[in-house]
Amino acid sequence: MKRPDNIYVSLQLDKDQASGELVLNIQFDKNAPNFFSDKGNISWYPTTEELDFVSEAFDAIARGKHHQQERATSRSQQTSPDDWIHSPSGKEAVERVFDKKEQPFIKS
Repeated sequence: MKRPDNIYVSLQLDKDQASGELVLNIQFDKNAPNFFSDKGNISWYPTTEELDFVSEAFDAIARGKHHQQERATSRSQQTSPDDWIHSPSGKEAVERVFDKKEQPFIKS
């Protein structure tokens, strides 16, 4: 599969064993032009395309959770839509995590 321009990450969907929740793992290409490693520190400067890609994935997970809630509610009819916990959109979540791309992701 050919990767789109300016996307140097891959995403992996897993299920957390402890919580049973879906989790999204990001795998970095260590040869990418926006990935740096120096003295044990890792920096990633996401491209706009990467931010959109990750945002789209978060949105897909949120839609899946919403559908699960709808199915559970239709079965039990014990809660109303007002009681549901609404997750932020994927784009809002990504912007919060990356602070609108103003600071790099740094892991020490």
